[in-house]
Amino acid sequence: MRTRGLITLVAATSVLLVSCGIDPTVTAERSDQIASQRPTETTPTTTPAETTDPSQNDPAQDDPTSSDPTATDPPSTGPAVTEPAEEDPASTAPSPSVAPDQIDPAAIDFGPNKTPHDYDDFLRAVMTDLESWWSDEYPAVYGDAFQPLSGGVYAAYPNRPDDLPGCGEPRTTYDEVQQFVAFYCGQGDFIIYDDGDDGLLAQLAGQYGPGTIGIVFAHEFGHAIQTRAGALDRDLPTVFTEQQADCFAGAWAGRVSRGESSVVSFSDADVRSGLIAMTKVSDPVGLNQFVEGGHGSAFDRVGAFQVGFTDGVARCAELLDSPLPLSFNQFTESDVTTGGNAPFGFDAGELLEFIPTDLNLYWNGEVGAEAGSIGDLTLVGATSADEIECDDASGAFELGAVYCASTNTVYLNEPAAREIYDTLGDFSVGYLLGTAWSEAVQQALGSDLEGEDRALVNDCLTGAWVKTTVPVDNGAGQLDLPQPRAEERTAMVSAGDLDEAIQTIIEISDESSDDDVRGGLFEKISAFRQGVTEGLDSCLAEL
Repeated sequence: MRTRGLITLVAATSVLLVSCGIDPTVTAERSDQIASQRPTETTPTTTPAETTDPSQNDPAQDDPTSSDPTATDPPSTGPAVTEPAEEDPASTAPSPSVAPDQIDPAAIDFGPNKTPHDYDDFLRAVMTDLESWWSDEYPAVYGDAFQPLSGGVYAAYPNRPDDLPGCGEPRTTYDEVQQFVAFYCGQGDFIIYDDGDDGLLAQLAGQYGPGTIGIVFAHEFGHAIQTRAGALDRDLPTVFTEQQADCFAGAWAGRVSRGESSVVSFSDADVRSGLIAMTKVSDPVGLNQFVEGGHGSAFDRVGAFQVGFTDGVARCAELLDSPLPLSFNQFTESDVTTGGNAPFGFDAGELLEFIPTDLNLYWNGEVGAEAGSIGDLTLVGATSADEIECDDASGAFELGAVYCASTNTVYLNEPAAREIYDTLGDFSVGYLLGTAWSEAVQQALGSDLEGEDRALVNDCLTGAWVKTTVPVDNGAGQLDLPQPRAEERTAMVSAGDLDEAIQTIIEISDESSDDDVRGGLFEKISAFRQGVTEGLDSCLAEL
């Protein structure tokens, strides 16, 4: 977030997913060290994705990492994956369960020299289930008979002696697979994935659980479905076909988590890990999402996944003609010039000064009559809960912020806020403050919600405030403050801020959907997105 300035952070553990490279029929997961790809130049006239005409974008000019989509060789950028951070919330990786007697042993071609992984049977189960599921879903949605994957699925590793099939070339090398992590080739109707011991998928499986690879497989299989439906023959921005593939992956994950598969099942922890992984595999902040190979921000990818999870395949099939709104993801000129987060501090122009100011202006000015009167809240930093002078505190200090109604004060856990600021970026703190102000709004409105229900409405209300800070096209091809809006308000989110909010939600959500305290990860993200996309009225309707 910025006050006419910049905020963004590229997570060191992120990877870039692109659709490019070996030939135009390839759709791929690619591993890049995106932190080093922060643009050094900008295109100040770029508009938000919701209002941008894709035909006006020049990928070669806008995206320093883009490549000729007709090229026969993959980009030269090699894998550079950062080791998982110790504090990652998914350090204990879940293990999905499978039914061994239902698995097709030939579902994956493992080759002769493969080092066994403890999730090999799970991957076979995933492919078995995807084939079975789509054999029913494809005719129901598209009206034609389903054609199984004719080219097969291949595990790639350094010492595999037999050739991997080529996509526009005689063969695919392991180096190419390692760059792309996993890809579907329409020309040969096959999928290849990196099965190397040190590959990105092995790291994701170790960090988040093998369910994450299942999501990758479901996404790539989604491109096989698009080939059968003719979607990849249409002149569409890559980000829209990738959005649909994310939706297909979510629909499959929803099926598995609901117990509708006889082959594989997911727990809450598996779904949680899948969502976490999707925040790690998104376009780097600053990338124009409409360039060839754009996949979307973490905010958008998680949103498409959730649509599939809750609404199913038929809804996903509609997305090419009616795409989901995309959050803007490209730097403005001032973003690149500033190049970092708003300063962490309480002085004028610093994060802990202008966010509370904007929250007060929004809730008391623009929507005060509708949301009740909360008065101007004062933000106070504290190093421990012992410093809170309040008998009616709402919230958990260890989670970041506490609202005290009797004194109209919000106490910020300053050490925790500083840590999450340093780890995720400044809007992680903006989200925490937003939920404290949202609690004040619920109290002003006399809300009698409790526990998870109350926390989810706070997420939605925070999203509604955020919606009024998201820049829009001002009609002259430039980003500007959204209108109508009070003239005194100057805070505006920057590319990457919405992703930072999602990552913060990951940190504080309930581990299980049965906990019903703060809301499960899926539920909290959905509530926050509801506020951002639908606005305040949709949140007030929940009260």
